[in-house]
Amino acid sequence: MQNRSLRLCGLTLILGIFGAFLRWVQTIRVFDPNTGLATPNSIWSYAVIFIILLSIALIFLRVRSLKKYIFPASYPEVFSRSTSVYTIFAIVIGIVMAVGGLMTIVNAMSVKSSYSVFELMLGFFSLLCAICVSAFVLNANKPEKRSSGTLSSTIIVVFLCFWLIAAYKYSASDPVIWHFAPRLLAISATILAFYFIAGFVFGKPKALYSLFFSLLGAFLCILTLADSYPKGEQLIVIAFAAEMLLLSFAQLSNMSENGTETKKE
Repeated sequence: MQNRSLRLCGLTLILGIFGAFLRWVQTIRVFDPNTGLATPNSIWSYAVIFIILLSIALIFLRVRSLKKYIFPASYPEVFSRSTSVYTIFAIVIGIVMAVGGLMTIVNAMSVKSSYSVFELMLGFFSLLCAICVSAFVLNANKPEKRSSGTLSSTIIVVFLCFWLIAAYKYSASDPVIWHFAPRLLAISATILAFYFIAGFVFGKPKALYSLFFSLLGAFLCILTLADSYPKGEQLIVIAFAAEMLLLSFAQLSNMSENGTETKKE
């Protein structure tokens, strides 16, 4: 199943990179540098909408085609991959998120604004979340840690909900929807991804929902890297995109057909 895992995660990554390119072109061609307002009915805005809708359709169809496969119904089995690369990626993701949190804290303390309090809390919260995202993956390879995902998955979902509130607070006074709509969609998709990922921990698994929103969340996070946001927050976005791709890869690798167990590497 590893080839299928690589193809689907690779497709998501390619779509995300292409979407980020179109989003970058949109930001330099559509927005007036003096007023910040977007040019109405721009072809580049339609292009971004098209790539988002196309990606949703492609990911949905590819995930739907997996209905005949069987996935492990609980954590940690569903996300278990006993390879050194899997472990290294988990640690690197946590480090990237922690660095992003530290940069967010420094930026919040150096810039005085009404958003600074939210940004400061986001930075401190992301340090805790960085430990959780790494622990959630690392403990998936430890059968004795069957219940260890409860706290980690809960903290991650709570952090994402707070991030959505903070992002809305940051954008509430902005009249240009294109400035913030993709980021809010990315965070919302990520919340849904980890909500369904947590379902494996709490005995309510929905494998295809988890896979769909993880891949969709990763795509939207990559797309929004073209936006002008603080570098610390961008690192947090990168970490979540990588985490969702990593968990999707593990889930796909652990699926089986007709009850046949997949071979762990």
